[in-house]
Amino acid sequence: MTGQLRNSDKSQIESWIGQGPKHFSLLYSISKDGCSAQKFHEKCDHQGSTITVIYNYQGCVFGGYTSASWAACISGSTRDDKAFLFQLKFSGTDTRRQFPISDVDYGIYSHPNFGPTFGEYDEFDLKSFSGTINNASGVFQLDGAFTFGTHFDMTGVSSWDEIHDGVVTVTDIEVYSVAVKQVTEEPYQAHWRKMPEWNRKLSQELQQEVKSLQPSPEMKLQDYRILLIGPVGAGKSSFCNTVNSVFRGRMTQRAICGEGPHSITTAYQPYVLNSKDNVPLHVRLCDTRGLEPNFGIDTMEFSYLLNGHIPERYEFNAEKSISLDDPMFVLKPSLKDRPHCVVFVLDATTIGRLDEKLLEKIKNFRKSATRKQIPQAVLLTKIDIQDKAVGQHLEKVYTSTVIEKKVQEISNMIGFPKNHVFPVKNYEDEMLLDDGVNILALLALRQILYFAEDYIENQRSEVAEGPEEERVDKSQMDLSSKAMTPGEHKGLRGFSSKKKLNIDDDDDDFS
Repeated sequence: MTGQLRNSDKSQIESWIGQGPKHFSLLYSISKDGCSAQKFHEKCDHQGSTITVIYNYQGCVFGGYTSASWAACISGSTRDDKAFLFQLKFSGTDTRRQFPISDVDYGIYSHPNFGPTFGEYDEFDLKSFSGTINNASGVFQLDGAFTFGTHFDMTGVSSWDEIHDGVVTVTDIEVYSVAVKQVTEEPYQAHWRKMPEWNRKLSQELQQEVKSLQPSPEMKLQDYRILLIGPVGAGKSSFCNTVNSVFRGRMTQRAICGEGPHSITTAYQPYVLNSKDNVPLHVRLCDTRGLEPNFGIDTMEFSYLLNGHIPERYEFNAEKSISLDDPMFVLKPSLKDRPHCVVFVLDATTIGRLDEKLLEKIKNFRKSATRKQIPQAVLLTKIDIQDKAVGQHLEKVYTSTVIEKKVQEISNMIGFPKNHVFPVKNYEDEMLLDDGVNILALLALRQILYFAEDYIENQRSEVAEGPEEERVDKSQMDLSSKAMTPGEHKGLRGFSSKKKLNIDDDDDDFS
């Protein structure tokens, strides 16, 4: 089970604890296991040192560390001279403070009916909850207590409001075990994918090659259209920012990124890459709403994307797909409107436990793109979290058996050739550009553009023959009409004989 705690936060907590690197293992999460004192003790008792991290609805992140073990059977305080409370974020902004214990006899308080609790009975410095708190639309209204400065030195703040902003409605509480990290050699082998030597020169050469790629002039295309699709939080928008940062020579954030239960991206948003001298590249990265199991982009709407019927900057409706009678529906898309390569963006840390409905949706999307002969690739993100050693030395990515197994897992689950899966690390915590991050992004982007070029080459006959005469195949329309909504029928009835549609009978969508 993977938690929300960022690598930068873990590093900060390591420095507060001291005595070298630590291994963080998620024991308990109320969003996954339920907000129950019984479940907390079942998962966390007798586990040694732990940290408790609370994420509130206001974007505040705070909690406490104890070197002692939780134990429901004690029903009392446990001495801990190493305990401390901490703050990591305040209203969405990184705000890191440590509040050391001032009365070591009252580090934590264990009770079978209490969640994680720091302090003394009736003078709880931090009592998270008691009993069971029900999930209310993804949040939990805590019933705990926050007494200021009783057993912990709260220097730097004047009240708990400066830590949790007065909000005790939370999205999650996580408890991690914290153990001394045993420094051992990671399992590396010979390169499982041949690579040139990594250096600044390779990064510059890859940049120059990507800049030089452009569609053939006779195809009358300005750029390669690359469609990014993937689950919420996988890193689609972050990849757009990463590659744009590479070519701008500085950190950029044209695509808004963030964490949340639903997709931050809501539109079909194109990003044309620009070089450092502000010259646009012939690349159009098209970000999309994050996929979710039960709503959002469905198979029909994805098919419309593939056919070019959905215009740029179209706002996806999470509960209703675009239809033929929508005024924004593109009736006569051309090759420039259609994606030339579909890129599935998947998180290496969650690929093995994707929701079954979401996995089935991704498989159906792949089938739909394959039927239309549109090439596909996979960006495997967050490899630095999946393999910590790779995070420290990105050049080891193609010798890491951990990452190789993830690539094989994707190949087995979804049916991608392994050489269509590209491990990448997006810029997240960094303030300066890194050659390793750049090289991985450029290697992936270059091959994706090669795939797009191959697809465009296959469409050469379409351009040579000129616009295809519009027509309606009545027999196909009869078949497709069974899947249409009344609004779609109405939209079709409104077309004159000069405005007819082709119907793609391979999956009952319109092109």
